[in-house]
Amino acid sequence: MEKDRIRNLLRDEELARRDFMRPQLLELGLTVGQGQPRILLNLLRYGPQTQKKLSDRCRMDVTTMSRTLDRMETSGFVAREDNPGCRRSYLIRLTSLGEEKAEKVKGLFEQCDEIMSRGISPEEAEAFCATLEKIAANLLEAGAAREGAAGSGDGAESQ
Repeated sequence: MEKDRIRNLLRDEELARRDFMRPQLLELGLTVGQGQPRILLNLLRYGPQTQKKLSDRCRMDVTTMSRTLDRMETSGFVAREDNPGCRRSYLIRLTSLGEEKAEKVKGLFEQCDEIMSRGISPEEAEAFCATLEKIAANLLEAGAAREGAAGSGDGAESQ
């Protein structure tokens, strides 16, 4: 097997999924590529939360999250409300329009999941998911090792 096959297939899947979902997300009035669907689904699943918690759950940096939430608030999808647990932060919550959009996004993702799993047996799906989990773990481990080496300051490997 060619060494780059996995990477190329994962990229091809990502592009095909994006091509399938993009027009439908745009039809919902969402800005594609800024995490809006992820934010809506996260708020639908977990309810109101701080911007920091939302950033962590969506794996987005706080600056990007802040700008995206500003646009989503202007569009009427989310609202910021006082956080009773901390006067220095706000809770981000879905508006009724945002909840409606989030339910539609959830349905769209479920439809995409159904399409992606066509003709794949439960055993094949389990094996595929186990392989993807190994790939993700390998990448996370390599990233953590690189950050650890960069954080040591002297460039020497830690023992």
